[in-house]
Amino acid sequence: MLRKLLLHVLLLFMCSAVQAQLNISSDGHQIDHETAKIQYLLTPNNDFSDAAFLNLQEDKWQNFTTTKTPDSHTPYSVWFKIPINSLLKYNNFSFIDIHNPHINFLKCWIVKDGKIIRKFNRTGDNLPFWTRPLPTTTFVYPISGALYKDADFIIATDKRYTKLDLPVHFYTEAQYLKESQSESMVTGLFIGVLFFALMFNFYLYISMRLNLYLWYSLYLLMIILYLGTSMGELFKYFYPEYPFLNDIVRSTVFALSFVPQVNFFNELMDLKVKMPKVYRFNYWLLIVFVTVLFVAVVTSAYGNFRVQGFWLQANRLVSPLVMLVILLEAVYCFYNRLKYSLFAVVSFFGIVVFMSIYVLHQVELIPRNNFTATAVYWGLLFEGMVMALALAWRFKSYKEDSERLYVENQLQQENIFKETAKYQQKEMQRMSSLLHDTVGANLGFLRLETDNMPLTEEGRAKIASAITQLGHEVRTMSHGFSPLILQGKGLYQCIAEMVQLILRNNQVDLQFEWLGKKEGMTIQNEILIYRMIQEILQNLLKHSKATSGFLQIIIEQGLISIYAEDNGVGLKDNTVSDGLGLKSLENLVELLKGSFNIDSAENKGFSISIEFNQANHEKV
Repeated sequence: MLRKLLLHVLLLFMCSAVQAQLNISSDGHQIDHETAKIQYLLTPNNDFSDAAFLNLQEDKWQNFTTTKTPDSHTPYSVWFKIPINSLLKYNNFSFIDIHNPHINFLKCWIVKDGKIIRKFNRTGDNLPFWTRPLPTTTFVYPISGALYKDADFIIATDKRYTKLDLPVHFYTEAQYLKESQSESMVTGLFIGVLFFALMFNFYLYISMRLNLYLWYSLYLLMIILYLGTSMGELFKYFYPEYPFLNDIVRSTVFALSFVPQVNFFNELMDLKVKMPKVYRFNYWLLIVFVTVLFVAVVTSAYGNFRVQGFWLQANRLVSPLVMLVILLEAVYCFYNRLKYSLFAVVSFFGIVVFMSIYVLHQVELIPRNNFTATAVYWGLLFEGMVMALALAWRFKSYKEDSERLYVENQLQQENIFKETAKYQQKEMQRMSSLLHDTVGANLGFLRLETDNMPLTEEGRAKIASAITQLGHEVRTMSHGFSPLILQGKGLYQCIAEMVQLILRNNQVDLQFEWLGKKEGMTIQNEILIYRMIQEILQNLLKHSKATSGFLQIIIEQGLISIYAEDNGVGLKDNTVSDGLGLKSLENLVELLKGSFNIDSAENKGFSISIEFNQANHEKV
């Protein structure tokens, strides 16, 4: 049946086959087993009936000389006999707390002179919650020690094929209330903080759609479920009638916490982009891990003790190897100076250290205390804190980067404004010079000519021709006042008219092509493009001596591309001269963080290519 599932040692976290431990205390004071004359006995089954107990042979009981029995991870149940008188000399206890909620089957008796004077129902982690003597997560027996002088307290436990830890606390009523309230407060506070962190990070995932917060939320969920099952809270409140879920939930969520943990650091270090081979290795490692875990769950749930024993032995080999591989991978990423890799190294190294402490405690190479016995919990807490610190550090780094980019963008906008203003001032000076030298001069000559010209048909024709030519020149110069023209006609129409004007004057055979949308740009970007085209065409007409040319503008997905070429005299040594006006154009494109390329040689034509992203400069 599923209730026989023993998966909390499967595939992860290094449980070893060692000796069972019995710890007896009275109101927190440790009691020496040998002095208290505590005895134990092993049986090959879990028959805990009264008849089975009465049939136990008295000479089979063995005295404790240490805190451990000589057998564990074997098909034997362990019985303990504790003389009540040896406890009464410390305190007159009122409660006996067997403080391990994960004993498969458990039954207790009070016996005197070989006769059962009080017995308790068979209970355990594999039986419904209501079978417990009190509705508590551990096994608490309300027994007044003073009523049972000279009697023995018998404990029968079934924890076969796994390590048995049996902390038995004898409490006075006041001490029991103090201990239970303190434990409830710590448990509630701990799980409450984790639940708050879970909800907060899940909210961040919903708001920001960053998988990093999703994986951390899933990791916290796994830890909450594991702690809930380990402490017996989920069994008590959520599935008290389905004890087989204890081993399933506890083992599975603990093992599966490895999945969001690895994926969290995959996202944090951006391994998919920066180290695709490592990312693919992790992907297949997790696929294999989850597959083997599924097989272990199914076979252990419906198999026998031999199958379960096989997975226990496999776990002792696989778990250290998996953790070592992931740790070495983190060290490799750190060696390659991958950002945030130090957090991965600290995280995996920490979990290995805490699990090693737990294993050393299990094999009794280090003494048992509150820290070593709960090293798994400390490891999980450490892991969660490192991941939270990594998120906080990442946020700090992103905040600093955004502030730095904001400052750079502000400086860039100021430089663009200054360069644009300088360029406009230059254009205004050029237009002023043209008005003075061309329009003013022509008007002067026209007046002089009309003063001395007879008012004949031929004279009027000359005056009309001169006025028409003057109007043509004024119309040509008016295109320099781009903001007014652009607002009235739009960028495409203005450039098209400039091209047509050049063609009508038979100056250059200029081909014009526009690809992409013709509307939707801000007036600031239209002015920038218009000024660039003006400079390019001015260079074409004044300096290139070309007979043909080509102008292309592409607007696509926020990217602006300008390309022009001609068959003119080109540039000597492909060098841009300040006098050509292209140097200021190059400076402007540089401020826009665009690309500016010229390909030219003397007497071999000229081509220019400009690209920049309009989305980054909407406030130019």
